Amino acid sequence: MINFILLGAGGHAKALADAITVNGGSIKAYVDPKTSDWLDARHETKEENVEPSDGSVVIGLGGLSPIKLQARLSMLDRFLERGFSAEPIIHPSAYVSPQATLEPGTVILGNAIIQPDARIERGAIVNTSATIEHDSTVGAGAHIAPGAIVLGDCQIGKCGFIGAGTVILQGRTTPDAHFIAALSCYDGA
Repeated sequence: MINFILLGAGGHAKALADAITVNGGSIKAYVDPKTSDWLDARHETKEENVEPSDGSVVIGLGGLSPIKLQARLSMLDRFLERGFSAEPIIHPSAYVSPQATLEPGTVILGNAIIQPDARIERGAIVNTSATIEHDSTVGAGAHIAPGAIVLGDCQIGKCGFIGAGTVILQGRTTPDAHFIAALSCYDGA
């Protein structure tokens, strides 16, 4: 059983806690300014109060804008620099090809699909029912929202946000820190 430290205890953290516990892991502690009424774990208000021996960190903060995603990635990097591990979180209903690459701190939520030779870089979120097709890369800190589809051979920029239900057409590249609204079709133009 892997112990985890949840960084943030809001709505996104609930989905992560579910994926962790369904996989047999446990949340040993959480760091948040406020006490959570749904978590039964040690509460800390400061990052400095947890140590690598407490468990693997998981960023429980979502991110709906590139600025928030950049802050989220910076938080992960601070913990990695302190020697923490950041095991990828994969909900058991997700499919991740054995030929895909998941870097530290990645989150793959329920019913998501990660196809062969896809790469999910550190701290990226592939949310509920999102699909990352073959040979695509999701940049560090990016968030692929629920139901979004990234077709084959795409490059999603670092700390980019791809809105719910959006389709990124085959072979396209999105810039770093780019916001694409929900229900869009991105053709790179």
